[in-house]
Amino acid sequence: MRVSAIIPTYNRSILALRAIESVLRQTVPVDEIIVVDDGSTDGTSDAILSRFGSSVVLIRQENGGVSAARTRGLQAARGEWIAFLDSDDLWLPTKLEAQFQALETLGDEFGACFTNCSYFGSVDNNGTVFEEAGLSVAGKFRALDNPSRYLIAGQGFEMPPLVLPSLLVRRSIVSAEGGFDSALALSEDLDLMFRISFRTRFCVVSEALVSIDRTPDLPRLTGMLADKDDEAYHCLELRFSKMLAKPELKDPVTRDMIERQLTALHYSWAVQRLKGLRPLAALKNIRSIRSMGSHYGEILGTLLTRASGKISRTLRPSALEG
Repeated sequence: MRVSAIIPTYNRSILALRAIESVLRQTVPVDEIIVVDDGSTDGTSDAILSRFGSSVVLIRQENGGVSAARTRGLQAARGEWIAFLDSDDLWLPTKLEAQFQALETLGDEFGACFTNCSYFGSVDNNGTVFEEAGLSVAGKFRALDNPSRYLIAGQGFEMPPLVLPSLLVRRSIVSAEGGFDSALALSEDLDLMFRISFRTRFCVVSEALVSIDRTPDLPRLTGMLADKDDEAYHCLELRFSKMLAKPELKDPVTRDMIERQLTALHYSWAVQRLKGLRPLAALKNIRSIRSMGSHYGEILGTLLTRASGKISRTLRPSALEG
C-alpha cells in the first residue's frame, strides 16, 4: 500500500527538518514525502534540499495559506493513501504501522484512520487529545460511529479529538471531495474531515502516536481565534453553514449540535462587535440568531448576560491589581 506524506510549511526550517525525520523513522516506510514550502523567506527549501536531497519531493509556491499548500501536495501525491503532518508536529515511529493494522483488521469499508495524540512544549498540556475530548477507546483500536459528531466538539473554539496530523486516508476519498476549501483561513482541516466522514467509515487507534507542539511562542493559526477578529468568525460561520447544507447530514443530533454552535458563535460575535462600538454589524448577528428560532427578548437577555460576564472578568480583583 503506497503512502504519500504531505507536509506544508512556512518559515519553519528547523521544525520542518525535525518533522521530516519523524516520517523517515516510520516502521512502515512511506513511498514519498511531499513538502510544500508556502513562500518561506528563512531558507526552508535550501535547508531541506541540503539535508534530504531527492528523498523528499519539494514544491515551492508563493504564500497562499495552509489550504493552498495542502491542496498542492494532494495534487502531486501518487500514493493510494495520504497522511498529513504539520511541520511543527511529529509522528512516533509506529504510527503508520498501527493504523494499517487497524484498517486491515476492520475491513475495506474503513477508509480513514486516526490515532490519539500527545502534546509537548507546554506544561499545561499533560493529557492526550482523546482524554481532553472524553473519547474512550478500549483496546488498541475501534470503529468510530457517528464520526461527524467528534468534528464539532466543544463550542467551535476547542480542538476535537480527530486531528489532521493523525489522519491516514485513501487518496481517492479526499480527491472526491475536492481537497481543502481555500475560502477557509482556518478550520479547513475540520471542514474536509467532516465532508469525508460521509464517504467512508472512520476508526481510531488508542495509542498516542502523534506529538503536537504547543510551544507558547510558536506562531500558529489558532492565534486568529484568540484575537477574535471578523475573519476568524467568518471562517467558523462558513464552516458551520457548510455543515448544515450538507445533503448527507441526516442525523438530527448532529444537526442540533451544529445549530447550537452556530448560535453560540453569533452571540460571541455580536458581543465582540458591540464592544467595538459596531452596533449595525452586531445587528446582522442578532438577525441570524433570530432566523434560527430565538425570540428577540431571549436574544437581548443572553447578550446582556454575556456582555456583563465579560465586564466582570475584566474587573476581577487580580486584573485590577495588575
